[in-house]
Amino acid sequence: MPLTYAIGDVHGRRDLLEALLSAIRTDAAGRDARIIFLGDLIDRGPESRQCLDLAIAVLEEFPGSRLILGNHEEFLLEFIESPESRETVASRWLANGGLTTLRSYSLSDRLRIDTLAERFARDYPAHVEALRQADWMAETDTHVFVHGGIDPALPLGEQDPKTTRWIRSKFLDHPGPLPKIVVHGHTVTESFLPELHNNRIAIDTGAVRSGHLTCAIFHGDAPPRFLATDDHGRTIEVTEVRPLDCR
Repeated sequence: MPLTYAIGDVHGRRDLLEALLSAIRTDAAGRDARIIFLGDLIDRGPESRQCLDLAIAVLEEFPGSRLILGNHEEFLLEFIESPESRETVASRWLANGGLTTLRSYSLSDRLRIDTLAERFARDYPAHVEALRQADWMAETDTHVFVHGGIDPALPLGEQDPKTTRWIRSKFLDHPGPLPKIVVHGHTVTESFLPELHNNRIAIDTGAVRSGHLTCAIFHGDAPPRFLATDDHGRTIEVTEVRPLDCR
């Protein structure tokens, strides 16, 4: 299995993602590696467009890398591709960080929503296609990578992709074993650190608020390692961090 780097929710923090990717390249130097983005690259932070640009470049740079669709990318994709529900989707999306995404694409929310969707699809076809081609789950022999979690009552082969993007308490509060260890984002950890649980590994460390963008590193049977950014304003440090062990 290649060295696998799973990156948690970025939410428009291009500066943090750029720093973390640089550290990953150094960490992986000369080794077979892939990167899995766990979704929510966009919204809330100021540079969503630039984050998707970086992710698309990484997918080409590291063969076997994957982009998993987060619930925020789902908002954007439905806004573009589902005109019959566009008004409803727009009201939810723009109220949950979508306005900053529009600004990063130099689009104004004063435009009619149909015009916004048409211009986005026309001017950024590579981004739309990347979201269309995004995965909803990735697996290894021992781990499964999703955005939000899985339904504990269902085997992996019967999971609903939408549920894996949105689920919270039914998954987070489940104490028992799961088919595989689930690596996920979506719900910010209270500690702003990666957290190890008996059945899951949580790596949404609240990048927008905390300045901590985290990746988990998997290689063979070794315990996972973690790299995270630390935003000091003018400088961004990336260091190996110790997770909070909640087992």
